[in-house]
Amino acid sequence: MNDLKKWIQIRKDLYLQIEKEVRHRLGEDTLELMQYHKSYQKEFRKSWKAVKASEMFQEVAQADLVLMGDFHALNQSQKAQMRVLRQLPKGRPLVLAVEFFEAQHQKEIDAYLSGRLSEKDFLHKIKWKERWGFAWESYRPLIRWAQKNKIPVKGLNKHYSNRNMRTLKARDQFAAQLLKRFKRENSESLIFVIYGDMHLATPHIPEALKKWQKGLRPLKVLRLFQNAELLYFKMLEAGMEHSTDLVRLSDGSFCLQVVPPWVKWQNYLMYLERTYDVELEEDDDVDDAEPVPIDYTEHVGRYVKLISEELNLGVGSEALSVYTAGDASFWSQVKARYSEKSIRWIEALINQEVSFYLPEIEGAYLARPSVNHAASLALRFLHAKVSGQKSLILPDAQNFTVLIWLEAVGYFGSKLINHKRKTDTIVDIKASLASRTPHDSGKEALQLALAQKMHELMVITTASGAGKLRRVPKKKESYLAAAKLLGGMLGERFFGGYRKGLVSGLTWTAFLRKNIEQESFAVVYYDIVEMAESLPATFQSKKEKL
Repeated sequence: MNDLKKWIQIRKDLYLQIEKEVRHRLGEDTLELMQYHKSYQKEFRKSWKAVKASEMFQEVAQADLVLMGDFHALNQSQKAQMRVLRQLPKGRPLVLAVEFFEAQHQKEIDAYLSGRLSEKDFLHKIKWKERWGFAWESYRPLIRWAQKNKIPVKGLNKHYSNRNMRTLKARDQFAAQLLKRFKRENSESLIFVIYGDMHLATPHIPEALKKWQKGLRPLKVLRLFQNAELLYFKMLEAGMEHSTDLVRLSDGSFCLQVVPPWVKWQNYLMYLERTYDVELEEDDDVDDAEPVPIDYTEHVGRYVKLISEELNLGVGSEALSVYTAGDASFWSQVKARYSEKSIRWIEALINQEVSFYLPEIEGAYLARPSVNHAASLALRFLHAKVSGQKSLILPDAQNFTVLIWLEAVGYFGSKLINHKRKTDTIVDIKASLASRTPHDSGKEALQLALAQKMHELMVITTASGAGKLRRVPKKKESYLAAAKLLGGMLGERFFGGYRKGLVSGLTWTAFLRKNIEQESFAVVYYDIVEMAESLPATFQSKKEKL
């Protein structure tokens, strides 16, 4: 099997395995629900072509309704909606109609938007946890944006206790009827709809809209799907998965690809596990029930296996233990093994929501239950094993380049799993610095990152070197924040080179095996940087990407 086929097959197997686990937890679909899903899949068996965002926004400007898909458990899905909303043509009135609010709660929605109802009371009144259940934090920016820009928000959903073909069709009909009314009441406005991706398939909401349009001017409806699995694997086989974020489908609709399929479903699986855990804890009918712990070791271990296999590292996950802040055993091991100084640094890492690996206790700390954190942690673990790392790296001037390299390793690991992840660039750092006030707490880290980057360029372009970096931050945490920025850029360059065949797996693993605890690692680091600088930049600014 050649490298490309191996790359595709490993990821297809991962996606199918995770999706199977999700569907197992949700329960077997009935034949009619499977039919509803097949209608959605048909949308992506047609012809398609990669397009620029400007082409989509030209279509948006002419539309009466825009239907944009939502994958409820994926925060990147809601972020993509936010990015599209922010780039809508200016000057045209807008109405935001959303599935995650019910139409019966319109009074509460209006009261919340006007400031007459607090967020806590609003969520309580609409029974957010019981009726919707997905993370409010993912949807809050959408509503905050609408509130700030005085854009009306309309509830579009109708609650049913059961999920079956009858209730799905009833919800489609209900949403279509409301959308027709919203358009009639706001004839000059663009009605921007956020609804579950499957409901956007032709026989679902679009067909229901036609029913309610009989005898009237046909509405121009534009559909914007997100993250279609069938389409993604076609792009992967064509080698277009990195360069393409947006495609036009044959019927004039679009599909935005912001994450790979396995990332999408892994997020759903983690959501289901967290939700199941909470439900057990809150179940008063279960006597002396112990909550089932979420096995994050299994999640991270899945990525350890995939990355180790791809890079031929020959390391398994048997020695891996993954902890979170609530694990008492983690804290007892930390207190027994580390000095006060090291414990303070571990606490600082946790406070900054950083995932890290502690070689002394063979323990990995997962700050967030996300794919990027889990995948980053997987390669950090593998790196510690193959490099022989024995101890925690503390933040100081001497260890700064080591911290940058560790961040680069983690970022590269996350890109192996989620190649759509984006990082800051020098352009972004300079833009962030320009917008900071003199007393901004993050300014020191940005200045340190920029100074280190300039220093690196001097070292690799000057035969005699450039001495030591003179800038010393007042806060130890600034080393970490700057290292994250620089490590992301370094990891991005190497991943781009790796996928284009400019950097072999053997070269990358040779770097991974370097001992980071030797004083001579600084020489190795600048060799790494010199190679990275010879590789093409994948993008000038992360803001270029839709």
